[in-house]
Amino acid sequence: MTIDWDEKKALLQEPNIAKVTQLCEELMEKKPGSTVPYIDPVHDEDECRIISLQASPGKGTESGFVSLYNDDEAARRATQIYELAELDPQYVMPWNAYPWIRDSGSPSALSVQEKTDGLRPFRQFLKINSRVSAVIAHGTDASTFLTLFEKTYHSSLKNSGIKIYKASALGGRAFAVSETKQEELLAKSVETYRDAMQRAGIQHL
Repeated sequence: MTIDWDEKKALLQEPNIAKVTQLCEELMEKKPGSTVPYIDPVHDEDECRIISLQASPGKGTESGFVSLYNDDEAARRATQIYELAELDPQYVMPWNAYPWIRDSGSPSALSVQEKTDGLRPFRQFLKINSRVSAVIAHGTDASTFLTLFEKTYHSSLKNSGIKIYKASALGGRAFAVSETKQEELLAKSVETYRDAMQRAGIQHL
Protein backbone atom coordinates (compact mmCIF):
# COMPACT_ATOMS: atom_id res chain seq x y z
CA MET A 1 0.00 0.00 0.00
CA THR A 2 1.51 3.31 -1.06
CA ILE A 3 0.86 6.15 1.31
CA ASP A 4 0.83 9.75 0.18
CA TRP A 5 2.52 11.43 3.14
CA ASP A 6 2.01 14.88 1.59
CA GLU A 7 -1.70 14.20 1.64
CA LYS A 8 -1.43 13.40 5.35
CA LYS A 9 0.61 16.60 5.94
CA ALA A 10 -2.20 18.57 4.36
CA LEU A 11 -4.58 17.21 7.03
CA LEU A 12 -2.45 18.14 10.05
CA GLN A 13 -4.42 21.32 10.77
CA GLU A 14 -7.81 19.59 10.66
CA PRO A 15 -9.81 19.96 13.92
CA ASN A 16 -9.38 16.25 14.79
CA ILE A 17 -5.58 16.58 15.15
CA ALA A 18 -4.67 20.31 15.13
CA LYS A 19 -3.85 20.64 18.85
CA VAL A 20 -1.61 17.57 18.81
CA THR A 21 0.13 18.94 15.69
CA GLN A 22 0.69 22.22 17.51
CA LEU A 23 2.16 20.35 20.51
CA CYS A 24 4.63 18.50 18.23
CA GLU A 25 5.68 21.82 16.68
CA GLU A 26 6.15 23.50 20.07
CA LEU A 27 8.31 20.58 21.23
CA MET A 28 10.55 20.98 18.17
CA GLU A 29 10.86 24.72 18.79
CA LYS A 30 11.95 24.05 22.37
CA LYS A 31 14.79 21.82 21.16
CA PRO A 32 16.18 23.54 18.07
CA GLY A 33 17.32 21.06 15.44
CA SER A 34 15.17 18.26 16.86
CA THR A 35 12.38 16.34 15.15
CA VAL A 36 9.10 15.21 16.67
CA PRO A 37 7.15 13.07 14.20
CA TYR A 38 3.54 14.22 13.74
CA ILE A 39 0.67 11.97 14.74
CA ASP A 40 -1.15 10.46 11.77
CA PRO A 41 -4.45 12.34 11.20
CA VAL A 42 -6.40 9.04 11.13
CA HIS A 43 -6.48 9.55 14.92
CA ASP A 44 -8.91 11.95 16.57
CA GLU A 45 -8.20 14.05 19.65
CA ASP A 46 -11.93 14.48 20.43
CA GLU A 47 -12.75 10.78 20.10
CA CYS A 48 -9.56 9.40 21.64
CA ARG A 49 -10.23 7.10 24.62
CA ILE A 50 -7.04 5.03 24.61
CA ILE A 51 -3.43 6.21 24.51
CA SER A 52 -0.99 3.74 23.02
CA LEU A 53 2.28 4.72 24.70
CA GLN A 54 5.63 3.59 23.36
CA ALA A 55 9.12 4.59 24.45
CA SER A 56 10.46 6.64 21.53
CA PRO A 57 9.93 7.11 17.78
CA GLY A 58 11.05 4.05 15.78
CA LYS A 59 12.81 3.96 12.44
CA GLY A 60 9.52 3.96 10.51
CA THR A 61 8.96 7.53 11.67
CA GLU A 62 11.31 8.65 8.89
CA SER A 63 7.96 9.19 7.20
CA GLY A 64 7.58 12.23 9.45
CA PHE A 65 4.69 10.55 11.26
CA VAL A 66 3.87 8.17 14.05
CA SER A 67 1.60 6.06 11.88
CA LEU A 68 0.17 2.60 11.39
CA TYR A 69 1.35 2.92 7.80
CA ASN A 70 5.02 3.28 8.70
CA ASP A 71 7.43 0.76 7.32
CA ASP A 72 8.49 -0.92 10.54
CA GLU A 73 7.72 -3.86 12.76
CA ALA A 74 5.96 -1.83 15.47
CA ALA A 75 3.56 -0.22 13.00
CA ARG A 76 2.71 -3.54 11.40
CA ARG A 77 2.08 -5.09 14.79
CA ALA A 78 -0.09 -2.20 15.96
CA THR A 79 -2.13 -2.55 12.76
CA GLN A 80 -2.58 -6.25 13.47
CA ILE A 81 -3.71 -5.55 17.03
CA TYR A 82 -6.24 -2.92 15.94
CA GLU A 83 -7.62 -5.25 13.28
CA LEU A 84 -7.91 -8.24 15.61
CA ALA A 85 -9.48 -6.12 18.37
CA GLU A 86 -11.76 -4.53 15.74
CA LEU A 87 -10.69 -1.12 16.95
CA ASP A 88 -11.23 2.02 14.88
CA PRO A 89 -7.97 4.10 15.01
CA GLN A 90 -9.91 7.30 15.74
CA TYR A 91 -10.42 6.04 19.31
CA VAL A 92 -6.69 5.58 19.95
CA MET A 93 -3.84 8.04 19.91
CA PRO A 94 -0.21 6.90 19.80
CA TRP A 95 2.42 8.82 21.75
CA ASN A 96 6.03 8.32 22.80
CA ALA A 97 7.35 8.79 26.33
CA TYR A 98 10.29 10.57 24.69
CA PRO A 99 8.61 12.22 21.67
CA TRP A 100 11.74 13.43 19.87
CA ILE A 101 13.65 11.29 17.37
CA ARG A 102 16.78 10.01 19.10
CA ASP A 103 20.29 9.75 17.62
CA SER A 104 20.77 6.49 15.78
CA GLY A 105 23.56 5.47 18.16
CA SER A 106 21.43 5.86 21.33
CA PRO A 107 21.11 2.86 23.66
CA SER A 108 17.75 1.15 23.23
CA ALA A 109 16.60 2.03 26.76
CA LEU A 110 15.65 5.59 27.61
CA SER A 111 17.85 7.47 30.07
CA VAL A 112 16.35 9.05 33.18
CA GLN A 113 16.93 12.44 31.56
CA GLU A 114 15.00 11.43 28.43
CA LYS A 115 12.10 10.16 30.53
CA THR A 116 12.16 13.39 32.53
CA ASP A 117 12.15 15.45 29.31
CA GLY A 118 9.05 13.60 28.18
CA LEU A 119 6.95 14.27 31.31
CA ARG A 120 5.66 17.74 30.50
CA PRO A 121 4.85 16.89 26.86
CA PHE A 122 2.86 13.87 28.04
CA ARG A 123 0.96 16.03 30.51
CA GLN A 124 0.08 18.46 27.70
CA PHE A 125 -0.89 15.55 25.47
CA LEU A 126 -3.27 14.24 28.17
CA LYS A 127 -4.91 17.66 28.45
CA ILE A 128 -5.63 17.67 24.71
CA ASN A 129 -7.03 14.14 24.75
CA SER A 130 -9.30 14.83 27.69
CA ARG A 131 -11.64 11.87 27.18
CA VAL A 132 -8.96 9.21 27.64
CA SER A 133 -9.84 6.37 29.99
CA ALA A 134 -6.87 4.06 29.40
CA VAL A 135 -3.14 4.27 28.76
CA ILE A 136 -1.54 1.14 27.34
CA ALA A 137 2.17 1.19 28.09
CA HIS A 138 4.09 -0.87 25.54
CA GLY A 139 7.36 -2.12 27.04
CA THR A 140 9.27 -1.51 30.25
CA ASP A 141 10.39 2.02 29.40
CA ALA A 142 6.83 3.18 28.83
CA SER A 143 5.76 1.63 32.17
CA THR A 144 8.57 3.13 34.21
CA PHE A 145 7.90 6.46 32.49
CA LEU A 146 4.30 6.39 33.79
CA THR A 147 5.52 5.61 37.32
CA LEU A 148 7.85 8.63 37.10
CA PHE A 149 4.98 10.73 35.73
CA GLU A 150 2.78 9.93 38.73
CA LYS A 151 5.61 10.58 41.21
CA THR A 152 6.50 13.88 39.58
CA TYR A 153 3.01 15.31 39.44
CA HIS A 154 1.72 13.59 42.60
CA SER A 155 -1.32 12.78 40.58
CA SER A 156 -2.50 9.32 40.07
CA LEU A 157 -3.94 8.75 36.64
CA LYS A 158 -6.36 6.38 38.40
CA ASN A 159 -7.88 9.35 40.22
CA SER A 160 -8.69 10.87 36.84
CA GLY A 161 -10.42 7.62 35.92
CA ILE A 162 -7.54 6.48 33.69
CA LYS A 163 -6.52 2.85 33.88
CA ILE A 164 -2.91 1.90 33.11
CA TYR A 165 -2.32 -1.33 31.24
CA LYS A 166 1.09 -2.89 30.73
CA ALA A 167 1.72 -4.61 27.41
CA SER A 168 4.77 -5.95 25.62
CA ALA A 169 6.71 -3.60 23.36
CA LEU A 170 5.53 -3.68 19.75
CA GLY A 171 8.92 -4.30 18.20
CA GLY A 172 12.55 -5.06 18.88
CA ARG A 173 13.66 -7.56 21.50
CA ALA A 174 10.14 -8.23 22.81
CA PHE A 175 9.36 -10.13 19.63
CA ALA A 176 12.75 -11.78 19.15
CA VAL A 177 11.13 -15.01 20.33
CA SER A 178 9.65 -18.15 18.80
CA GLU A 179 6.63 -17.84 16.54
CA THR A 180 4.36 -19.48 19.14
CA LYS A 181 5.51 -16.98 21.77
CA GLN A 182 5.02 -14.12 19.30
CA GLU A 183 1.44 -15.21 18.76
CA GLU A 184 0.90 -15.38 22.51
CA LEU A 185 2.23 -11.84 22.96
CA LEU A 186 0.02 -10.61 20.15
CA ALA A 187 -3.07 -12.32 21.59
CA LYS A 188 -2.30 -10.78 25.00
CA SER A 189 -2.05 -7.29 23.51
CA VAL A 190 -5.35 -7.79 21.67
CA GLU A 191 -6.97 -8.81 24.98
CA THR A 192 -5.58 -5.69 26.63
CA TYR A 193 -6.98 -3.40 23.94
CA ARG A 194 -10.35 -5.18 24.05
CA ASP A 195 -10.52 -4.65 27.80
CA ALA A 196 -9.66 -0.96 27.39
CA MET A 197 -12.32 -0.65 24.67
CA GLN A 198 -14.93 -2.22 26.87
CA ARG A 199 -14.12 0.17 29.72
CA ALA A 200 -14.43 3.11 27.35
CA GLY A 201 -17.62 1.84 25.77
CA ILE A 202 -16.05 1.66 22.29
CA GLN A 203 -18.02 -0.38 19.80
CA HIS A 204 -16.17 -3.02 17.79
CA LEU A 205 -15.91 -2.31 14.07
